[in-house]
Amino acid sequence: MRLHASWSIVFFAIGVIVGDIIAFVTKNTFFIDAVWLAVSLSSLFLTIVFPRCYTMPIAIIAGMLLITNLATPIFTKEDYAKTLTGREIEVTGKIIKDPEEDDGKKKLYLEVPEIGKIFTTVSDIDVKRSDYVTISGVLSEGFGNFAGTIYRPEVKEIIHPEPGDLFLRFRDFFAKGIKDNLPEKEAGLASGYLLGQRTGVDKSFQDSLRTVGLTHIIVASGAHLGILISIARKIFGRLSRFASFLSGGIATLLFIGITGLSASMMRAGLVVGISLITWYFGRKIHPARLILLVAALTLIFSPEYLVDFAWQLSFAAFSGILIVAPIISDIFYGEHKKPGFIASTIISSISAALLCLPILLYYYGSISIISILVNLLILPTVSIAMGLTFLTGLSALILPLFTPAFGFLNKLILDYQIVLVEFFGAKREFLLELPSSNPLYLLLYIPVLTIIIYWTVRAKKDKTKRLRLHSSDSFDTLGLTS
Repeated sequence: MRLHASWSIVFFAIGVIVGDIIAFVTKNTFFIDAVWLAVSLSSLFLTIVFPRCYTMPIAIIAGMLLITNLATPIFTKEDYAKTLTGREIEVTGKIIKDPEEDDGKKKLYLEVPEIGKIFTTVSDIDVKRSDYVTISGVLSEGFGNFAGTIYRPEVKEIIHPEPGDLFLRFRDFFAKGIKDNLPEKEAGLASGYLLGQRTGVDKSFQDSLRTVGLTHIIVASGAHLGILISIARKIFGRLSRFASFLSGGIATLLFIGITGLSASMMRAGLVVGISLITWYFGRKIHPARLILLVAALTLIFSPEYLVDFAWQLSFAAFSGILIVAPIISDIFYGEHKKPGFIASTIISSISAALLCLPILLYYYGSISIISILVNLLILPTVSIAMGLTFLTGLSALILPLFTPAFGFLNKLILDYQIVLVEFFGAKREFLLELPSSNPLYLLLYIPVLTIIIYWTVRAKKDKTKRLRLHSSDSFDTLGLTS
């Protein structure tokens, strides 16, 4: 049976995801030779040229070979790091995320070529993302996708590359206009929304956000990017379809450049990019295919994203919104009626929270039973806050006369959000505490997947039945049935 060539890509993506899991668990170096990369690509080409049912297993194997070839050298670095655990080492690494303040210390996320990602805490030194730091200290065990940790190291050297990260310079320049026209707490929250800066949000407020399940709102994500893309396309879409497409693409690149290429931002950028391209050429892509394709592409770019908490949470929320939310909408509103803005927000929040729940329980062992309520009260105002933050920063640069007005309106929205977060964040009785790191929490996905499969099969049968009835009615109209 001949299939559409796109099925080869779908099964290839499945192979990439499965292969990355196997590579992480086994760390088998047999397929590390470059010849397997050639075998993988030629096999994929074969399945695209001859897309048949019997060639789809080849596409899966091609994906597994490709990711195993790419992932094994990275995952085996962890084994090398383990041999250095407990020893005094000196490493030079690039700071890959904005340093975070914590009790007078700075948390640094370093990319060290010989070992992988290293987490460390240093005294309050002047460093930024994209700087290089040489440190020495005792290497301890890592966590998540970090190969190791070095606590309280000695800083040997700091290198500030020139011209450095130009996106970062622009972000800091723009952020100054926001900080100069808003109180400290409000400015920190506003910069978190628009620029992905968590450093301006104090620790106590971050704890309150975690208590009410709103940590994601100060992390640059697909939701923030989606708001910016929507604004850009509404402004330039009036000119032409191409202007809408181009403005969306430029806004995506700028936002990712400013916030940094994290796991969640890579996912969001790929989703937006693929969606823009398919929209521009008048095509549609099924949500499940989009999720598989983007997951595979992000893992090919960085195989260790597999064990990255942000990557896992991002795809869980994304899958909830794209797959679970439409099912809930169909159950309550039917196939031909769409929920309103408030109902849509409620459904999306519930769907995302449902698929994120097992992951949050595994890592944190706690979940807020009022998180959905607080999300509903705050999320609709985030887009307003982002828009006013942008106008506040922009007017500070080019039209200072209007800055106080934008700053005042922005402060009203931000104060509303801060009061709600702090009020509900103090209600610790709504925080359900459970043991963390229990893999049994992942079994919660079984009933969700069962419902998704059942509803998908049912919807397909209903669609086939309607088509048959429509065809029968057409025959009756033409007098072709007895």
